[in-house]
Amino acid sequence: MVFGLQVLITTGQITLGFYGFWLIWRVLLPVLPGPADAADRVAPFVYYFTDPFIQPLARRMHLRSRHVAVLALLVVAAGQVVLQRLSSSL
Repeated sequence: MVFGLQVLITTGQITLGFYGFWLIWRVLLPVLPGPADAADRVAPFVYYFTDPFIQPLARRMHLRSRHVAVLALLVVAAGQVVLQRLSSSL
C-alpha cells in the first residue's frame, strides 16, 4: 500500500515538474533573444501545455498571460512541496 502511494506521489511530482518547466519557459520566452513573434520562437506544441490553462485565466483575471504563468508556477511549486511532505510522512 505504501509503495503504491509513493509511486502515485512520485508520478505527481514528475508531472508537476514537467508542467513547471513549461511554465518557466513560458515566463522567460518574452525576454529570451530570438525572433519577435513568439510563434517563430518555439514549436507549436509548446502552447498545448500552457495555453489551455493560462489563456482562460488571463482573460478572467484581466492579467497578461505572463503574469498568470508566474502565478501558476507558484501553485505548481506549492503542489510539489505538498507532495514531498506527503511522501516523507509515509
